[in-house]
Amino acid sequence: MSDFKESILSGLEECLQGLRHAVEDLTPAEVRWQPTLHTNHIAWLAWHTARAEDTWISRMQESSEVWNAEGWADRFQMDPVSNGVDHTMDEVRAMPDIPLTELIAYFDAVRAVTRNYLAHATDTDLAREYQSSRLGTVTHAWIFGHILVEISEHVGQVELLRGMMRGVGWRGMAGGRRSGHSPQV
Repeated sequence: MSDFKESILSGLEECLQGLRHAVEDLTPAEVRWQPTLHTNHIAWLAWHTARAEDTWISRMQESSEVWNAEGWADRFQMDPVSNGVDHTMDEVRAMPDIPLTELIAYFDAVRAVTRNYLAHATDTDLAREYQSSRLGTVTHAWIFGHILVEISEHVGQVELLRGMMRGVGWRGMAGGRRSGHSPQV
């Protein structure tokens, strides 16, 4: 695997591990807690993060999203098209109560597809262009960088919410093992 692909995969895996750590042992009430009326809750953030990755990877592969192909939209009784972009706060609050184990299982299914695509992507594949109505022309390599940034932002939001509820002694990103520091909220 190329250095680029190894770096992207390493970052993606660290973020998913960070999410798993951040949601560990949270109660259903904590998963849905919103410190303000304009704040996404942890369940929505976990769902949206997986949906964003699923959407991008399916576009790059020109295939169906895991969300629909494996029946997750039906299982969660959610919109088969929406990935959370432009959701209103009413839509965030209206998200069905889905156990975190199920949200993480969906993310795992998405990540399996991502790993497979990345493992088999050639330099030509990564240089392929995708026309986005929002972003203009981007390459598949750029999309992977974008996925990594978006996931890390949302995992950070989950960690912040957990820290607000559980206190400053909690260590994010798998116990603070990233970059030699231990971030505290």
